[in-house]
Amino acid sequence: MKFSGFMNVYQLDDMSWEYQFGDKSLKAQTLKELEVLVSLYGLKWRILDKDLVEKSLEIDKNNGTGFLNVYKKDNYWYYRGSNLKSHSLEVLKKKVLSENLEWKETNRELAYKNWKLDLRKFKK
Repeated sequence: MKFSGFMNVYQLDDMSWEYQFGDKSLKAQTLKELEVLVSLYGLKWRILDKDLVEKSLEIDKNNGTGFLNVYKKDNYWYYRGSNLKSHSLEVLKKKVLSENLEWKETNRELAYKNWKLDLRKFKK
């Protein structure tokens, strides 16, 4: 768990974000989604460390894959909420579908870009 620079907000190992308050917490895949959740609950959203916030926002932006529950970390593609991972997006998709989990594009342009870049990596 890494501190984000926002009050009570931490990045989890699966690259999602958590806002902790008391013995409860709110979780979201992106900082923007988490900020909306926090405001819906009437909780405070504050910046504690501007430099760390900038780094967290950059990490959040660069971790968008265009696929639901998919993130990239340390040269692997992961599917959140499972133990599934692969060096290849295509292989990860097959694993996800074989486990009867949902495979869905959330951003067509970003998904296409990542898919093509990943395929190129294996066609050398």
